Amino acid sequence: MCACLWAGLVGAAQYLLWEAAALVRPPAHVVLVGLDSSGKTTALFRLRYGHYVNAVPTVGFNTEKVRAGGGHWLVWDVGGAERVRPLWRSYTRATDALVFVIDSSGGEERLEEARVELQRLTKQQTAQCVALNRHRPPLLVLANKQDLPGAREPQHLAKALGLPELPDSQPWAVAPACAVTGEGLDEAMATLHQMVLKTRQAHKRQ
Repeated sequence: MCACLWAGLVGAAQYLLWEAAALVRPPAHVVLVGLDSSGKTTALFRLRYGHYVNAVPTVGFNTEKVRAGGGHWLVWDVGGAERVRPLWRSYTRATDALVFVIDSSGGEERLEEARVELQRLTKQQTAQCVALNRHRPPLLVLANKQDLPGAREPQHLAKALGLPELPDSQPWAVAPACAVTGEGLDEAMATLHQMVLKTRQAHKRQ
């Protein structure tokens, strides 16, 4: 049996297993947002296909079912251009988790722009969760492009984005990654998976 045929059979079997698992427990709904050119779509396609896919700028959104970090995810990748950002609120209204992708090597102006957008988004999430009487979804900041010169450390990004000032009820973490090579992505999703499980357990106890 040729390698390509075998790979196809393995892929088909894996897909069927994912679909069967989804019947038992639906995949967690996660939304990828962030400024344009931060690497959201590259990260999504790397998670979905296991290799680099040359991505074009997202005008609307992409969606894929993904197995990563021990979790089963339905991932929505929403465009990051300035004119599209007001639509983030619609996609994040009832999400199980939120991933904010940031270019770790970007300039100070882009970092400040990302901080403003992230703070605006978390405030919107607060209002939505109060209205829906639900827990705040975990927030993972994916510190992408760690392979580029001048990439900032996760601790530096956390402080620059104002994450320590978020309410105690807002779970958050920062994970370094490189979407092009895939390095750090599975570990980042494993962190997010654990955060989602803790949030669900806390909800059951109430």
